[in-house]
Amino acid sequence: MKLADDAYTIVIFRGARANPLRIDLSRRMVRGGMVAIAVLIVVQIWSLAHYVTHMEQGDELTALRQEMSRSRGHMFAVSDTIADLKRRMLATQELSQKLQAMFGLESEPVQSTGNSGQGGEETPQAEALDGDPAQQMGEVGSGNAAGPSVMPIRRQPSQVATIQKELAWLDLQTLRQQRMFDQLEEIAGQRVDRWDSTPSIWPVKGSITSKFGPRISPFTGKKAFHSGVDIGARKRTKVMAPAKGEVVVAAYNWRMGNFIRLGHGYGIETIYGHLDESLVERGQKVKRGDVIGLVGSTGKFSTGPHLHYQVVVNDKIVDPLQYILD
Repeated sequence: MKLADDAYTIVIFRGARANPLRIDLSRRMVRGGMVAIAVLIVVQIWSLAHYVTHMEQGDELTALRQEMSRSRGHMFAVSDTIADLKRRMLATQELSQKLQAMFGLESEPVQSTGNSGQGGEETPQAEALDGDPAQQMGEVGSGNAAGPSVMPIRRQPSQVATIQKELAWLDLQTLRQQRMFDQLEEIAGQRVDRWDSTPSIWPVKGSITSKFGPRISPFTGKKAFHSGVDIGARKRTKVMAPAKGEVVVAAYNWRMGNFIRLGHGYGIETIYGHLDESLVERGQKVKRGDVIGLVGSTGKFSTGPHLHYQVVVNDKIVDPLQYILD
């Protein structure tokens, strides 16, 4: 290639016998070609960079879509779990109502989950009127002095908002049920304590020699009222407490001889007379089945070894046989 002042000459030798090929290029043409080549290279580089960037964005978009799909799957799983918890909560509320009825409590109505067949979130009409009503509703009434008729826009609540609402409902119902079960537990404990404190067994094994109520007195031969039952048994047979209680009196009375009075609470007392010996002291706690004394025949009004057993409820003498279940 030969360089002239204002042009470039390119000589191409095609062989020993052929004449050389001579090409003359102006300096301006060479510069234009170099600029074109540079521009082409820049365009190629930019295209390659754009392609790489597009591919990266495509990969990111694919990954984002996959993540959204997984998140949607997790959301559906959470929704199914919450629905199952709601079913269990409603079943628990029904059981709670039955228990309240059994214990004589006033039951609370089952709280609704808010699913009453109407869905969708509403936008107040004032907000719906902001902007162009024609764009919001697609049509505007005309010729109406009261203005165009525009209905409020409805938007479906998001799944996250629905889940949050249902979780709030479950939290509230859990607190209510916990309070109710605490109350039921307390009442059940009271009922158990009352049962433990209610006489229900024979204080001594034997035959009834005199029933509760009117009788002919074995001491005067006249009509009299017998305030308990007499249970015949061998001397020094063990006498048991028929329920939980506390020794109120353990003393001697000329009519009843050695006797014991137990206070069981809830207005219930029991009395044991004509004992040969008391085995408890005043203030002592006893439970059902504890031995409190021995059968005897002490006191003036006794014709032989037996136990005089008496039950008092709210200061009223009652038939002890009503409080013997075994």
